[in-house]
Amino acid sequence: MKIPLAWLERECGGPVDRTALLESLHESGARAGLDAERAVEVVPPPELAHLGSVHGLAAEVRARNGDAPIAPLRLSALPDGLALTADGRVPGRVAAAVVRIPDVVRLPDAAADWLRAAGVRLTGTVADLAAYVALETGQPLGSADARALDLTGLRLHAAGPAGPAGPAAHDGPRTPPPPPGTWVLSAGERTVAVLGRDTAPAAVPADGRETLVWAWWLDPAAAHPAPGTGPEPDTDEAPAVRGHDPQSCDRAVARLVRLVTDWAGGTVTVAGRAGAAAPAPRVLRPDADALRRLVDPDIDLETLTSLLAAGGTAVAPPGEGNAALQVTVPAARPDLDRVPALAGEAARVRGYGTLPRRLPPTSAGPWPDRARLLRGGLAAAALRRGLQQVVSPVLLRSSEPLTTVGTPPGAEPITVHGRAGLRDMRVRGSLLPGLLGVAGRSLRQAGAAHLFELGQVPLSAAYGDESWRFAVVLSGSATPASLVEPRPRTVGFADLNGLLRTLAGAAGHEAPELTPRPHAEFAAGASFAVRVRGTTVGRAGLLSEGASALIDAAGERVFCAELDLDALGGRTPVPATVRLPDPLPLPAFNVSVVVPEAVSAGEVVQVVAEAGGTENRRVAVKDLLQGGRVPAGHLSLTVRAEFVRTDDGPLRQERRRRRETVLRALAERGWSGR
Repeated sequence: MKIPLAWLERECGGPVDRTALLESLHESGARAGLDAERAVEVVPPPELAHLGSVHGLAAEVRARNGDAPIAPLRLSALPDGLALTADGRVPGRVAAAVVRIPDVVRLPDAAADWLRAAGVRLTGTVADLAAYVALETGQPLGSADARALDLTGLRLHAAGPAGPAGPAAHDGPRTPPPPPGTWVLSAGERTVAVLGRDTAPAAVPADGRETLVWAWWLDPAAAHPAPGTGPEPDTDEAPAVRGHDPQSCDRAVARLVRLVTDWAGGTVTVAGRAGAAAPAPRVLRPDADALRRLVDPDIDLETLTSLLAAGGTAVAPPGEGNAALQVTVPAARPDLDRVPALAGEAARVRGYGTLPRRLPPTSAGPWPDRARLLRGGLAAAALRRGLQQVVSPVLLRSSEPLTTVGTPPGAEPITVHGRAGLRDMRVRGSLLPGLLGVAGRSLRQAGAAHLFELGQVPLSAAYGDESWRFAVVLSGSATPASLVEPRPRTVGFADLNGLLRTLAGAAGHEAPELTPRPHAEFAAGASFAVRVRGTTVGRAGLLSEGASALIDAAGERVFCAELDLDALGGRTPVPATVRLPDPLPLPAFNVSVVVPEAVSAGEVVQVVAEAGGTENRRVAVKDLLQGGRVPAGHLSLTVRAEFVRTDDGPLRQERRRRRETVLRALAERGWSGR
């Protein structure tokens, strides 16, 4: 479609930047190019068919420039009475009308110039009005002399075997027969139009005779049949596809009838339509603030509304106490099916170059599961402290004495009802029973237990009612026995306290506070509640003698702690996603110098730094020799000097030049260097 630039500038209210216009069309996926600086030729994608019309393209340009919305086109009400029918479920639609034009059509001077700029040959007939409406709306129309047609038998149906050609124009060729399987509009035995094939409107003489005008719409799915059952795409026989909704042909005919009465002094006698009806418009209710954040946090609501309306949607502002917009999406825009698509539409109309360079802030963080990262950070901290991670059973036998350890007093146990082997089981109410059982075996076998577990503990029998816990047990030797320390110290409360500090730091908290609080499983005077920022997040203490005896650890000091991760919360650890490479070492050279014992090493470093063109901090003594081949009363120093390159030449030459300069400076002081 060739869109005259003068017409476009008239609708936009001012000059249009050609470069910016082409860039915006290309960004929208349309093929576009200038035609002799008089028109822009546009082939839009099906979902953006409005870009192939003056009215639709001007609406987007005005919205992009921040101007008022473009005024809607003036249409005429179409009368009924035209006998137009459709067979079955036709995947298309046709609107038609019969008009009378008494005299030669004379367009306004500006409209005539616009059509000439688009390459339209003016004929003084209804064909000129049809060409004008096609450019204005993007919907091509057809026309034919009604005298050669049976207007009582207009029918929209599937084409059968090739029959006679369609009616001839006043002085043009007949409509070629359609291929089988296509959808056609026929008048009796004559083919009037083929849906999917654009034909130029006939120049019917404007002498008061009846003229049939029509416009068609074809479902894109029907325009692209299965492979091997229709014309190949991108060929002359392939159906034309436009993304307009079914009502676009009705509006185009109504606009043409309006121009027939206003510009040509004609009349309309009858009209009709048949075929597929337009589906109900889609209504989306996005949150206004969320939509603004996706497009640009600084964009105002009025601008956002105008950008969405430029694409054909109707936007109702949010009501009082309601932050949601009401966006009514027409059938012509099936691509606007969700909130991100609306944000993409607003960004496209505004111009992708206006998108903020930084991503909008988000409250969810850049990672999908903060709780999972917290658990990973705690596990990594415990492993770095030398603890071993274990996984204990979720089900415990009711007869086991450790079953109630760690369970809050008065808590109802969660029993299992099922097979015979599971009837005497209950779900753990804490991680400590299973972890203490593993610790007892570890103490008997290795003499030490440094263990932790991460797991879920059900709070009730309801599905999903559970919390994540972190439990730790420390007992026995703090380190393995060795030759240096054959009898290592045993674990003390300070080890447990230090571990709790490490875990709190991994969660982004300061050191936890231990408040005395009695617990049934801990010894009196050594039972504490773990508090972080005033909130109790767990318990810690020394296992009582009775509980220690249950794991065959009588006489051992067993320190335990259990944390509720839901209560702990805090900052999640940030995984190291990018590792910066280590910096390359600076180039350096080495010199050996023999100096009297009275000369200090600092004096030698100063001479090397000044002569070598580097800083004192980059010069260091690497070796010192005395005696042997070194003369009596002298010292041999090996000095290494690093430097920052200043020459663009080879590094080897620069290193040699600096070293030779240093050797000359040493010789001037009477020192022997090499």
